[in-house]
Amino acid sequence: MAFTETPWLLAVVILIISVLEVTATSKSRDMVAKETDAEKIDRLLQEIEAYEKFGVQGDDSQDVPVVRGRDRNKKPKTAKMKLERRQLTFPDPPSTKNFVELPGMSEDLRSFTICMHMRTDSEKGSTLFTYYDKDGAEQISLYSDNRRTKYKLRINAKHHGQEKAELKNLDGKWHVICALWEGKHGSYEIWSDGKLRVSGEGLDEDVHISGGGTFVLGQGGDKRKDGFEDDAAFSGDISHFNMWDEWLDKADLRSREKSCKLEGNVINWNAADIKLTVNGKILIDKFSCMWKREFPADDVNEANQLTERAEKDSALEEDE
Repeated sequence: MAFTETPWLLAVVILIISVLEVTATSKSRDMVAKETDAEKIDRLLQEIEAYEKFGVQGDDSQDVPVVRGRDRNKKPKTAKMKLERRQLTFPDPPSTKNFVELPGMSEDLRSFTICMHMRTDSEKGSTLFTYYDKDGAEQISLYSDNRRTKYKLRINAKHHGQEKAELKNLDGKWHVICALWEGKHGSYEIWSDGKLRVSGEGLDEDVHISGGGTFVLGQGGDKRKDGFEDDAAFSGDISHFNMWDEWLDKADLRSREKSCKLEGNVINWNAADIKLTVNGKILIDKFSCMWKREFPADDVNEANQLTERAEKDSALEEDE
């Protein structure tokens, strides 16, 4: 079945009908598999409809409120909301007025894993996130300096240690970054898109991260002295910021690169009532976890493959 002349939506509708017809002729023992194929194609149709209607990838066709922050000179906007399938958009040019605050952990931590989706094409250094303790001291930070692609994980619990990794992610595409640390040996890892980029030991040994603080997304600097730094402000998009109070294994990290369903036990982006404070001109907008795919071509290709498989199964049954 060719798609060169047929509009996308009409083509997929035809595919759905053909697969359902083939399914009806299959034996009952194969019914579940064929129904699954049909349901898959139905999902692909929904994704293409969303793509054409909203310019987003995935089924984001439901109404999604766009939330704007407020000027920093005014009272910031604090609310509990569901951030699942949402992203934070930090405008360009970057500004110290634009940042989002999330409550941190209530207890001290001796290990953690933090994962997030990010997208930027900014050519300047910036901070993805910083964790400040209740006194405003910087305890965790993941940032890039003026070398741009050199991201650094900094632990300031005791010795102000930092380690860097080369992450080539300033391409305007979505990437998943994970940072891991444990305090007994100062072990650390930085992952990007399911691949380990740097690891080692000795990054602040025998220390813990103090609880009761605040995560700041998109900013860095010493709040107790000069406040946020102009050259640390982030512009781009951030989504699915999750934190665990443990060191996740490789399998979890690799699956994190392919899924938006994992939920942190310290910070859970998909929670129904996550509390955040929006400052400046931040937007909370639609997000799809299907950013690894090419739309709509991949949807049509997958629909073709499913149809061909169903037709082959039907032909084999007729030969029997």
